[in-house]
Amino acid sequence: MIARILLVVSVAAFLMNCAGNKPKPDWTASQYYHYAKAKYDDGDYFEASNELTVVVLRYAGSPVADSAQYYLGMCHFSMDEYLIAASEFEKLINNMSRSPMVPNAQFKLAESYFKLSPRPSLDQKYTSKAIREYQIFIEDYPTNELKSEAEKRISQLREKMATKQYQNAEGYRKMREYRAAIIYFDIVLNEYYDSSKADDALIGKIRTYIEMEDYTSAEQSYIKFKEQFPQSELLPEAEDLYDSLPEKFTSTEQ
Repeated sequence: MIARILLVVSVAAFLMNCAGNKPKPDWTASQYYHYAKAKYDDGDYFEASNELTVVVLRYAGSPVADSAQYYLGMCHFSMDEYLIAASEFEKLINNMSRSPMVPNAQFKLAESYFKLSPRPSLDQKYTSKAIREYQIFIEDYPTNELKSEAEKRISQLREKMATKQYQNAEGYRKMREYRAAIIYFDIVLNEYYDSSKADDALIGKIRTYIEMEDYTSAEQSYIKFKEQFPQSELLPEAEDLYDSLPEKFTSTEQ
C-alpha cells in the first residue's frame, strides 16, 4: 500500500514538473528563448524550431531575438532543410546586421549552400552561391577563426566547378563540337588554373586540335604544357600526343 502511494506521488510530481516547464503567457522573452534553446540543445530540432519561431515573432525587438533567429536557422540546418536554413540565416544578416551572431550566420549561410552543392555533372548554381558567401565571410571577417575552414571549402568547390567545365569540354570534344570544347578547356585553364584539372584541360586542348587537324595549335599547346606543367604526371601523355603529329608540324627539339 505504501509503495502504491509513493508511486502515485512520484507520477503526480513528474506531471507537475512537466506542466511547469511548458510556456506560460507571462514569460519574458529570455525565459521563452531559454526554453526553446533547451529543446535545441536536446536535439529536438522540430519542436525547437516551432518555439524559436514564437520568440522571433512575439519578441522581435528583444535582446534575444537575434540568438533565436540564429538557432532557428540552425534547427533547419540540423534537419537537413538547407534552403530554409539559408533563408533564416539571411534574415539575421539582413535585418539584424549589428548582431554579434552575424559572422556565424554568414558562415552557416555559406555552409547551407555547400550542403546543397551537387556532384559535378549537375547544375552548379548552389556551388557558385556557396563560393560567393564564403568569399563574403572572408572579406568581412578576415580575422575570424573560421576563415581557414572557409578557404578550404572554397578550394573544394572550385575543384568541383573545374571538373564540371572539364566534363563539358570533353562532352563537346566527343561530339566533335571542337570549338565549343576549346572554349570550355580554356575556362578551366583561365578560371580554375589552381585546380587539379588544369593540366587535364591542356591535354584536352592538344587532343582536340589534333582531331581538328590544327596541328600548329596542337604543337603550341604542347609547348605551353611543358612550360606550365613540367612536373605533371600527364607529361608522358602530352609527349605521346606530340609524337603523333605529322613531322612537318613538329619542332626539331621537344
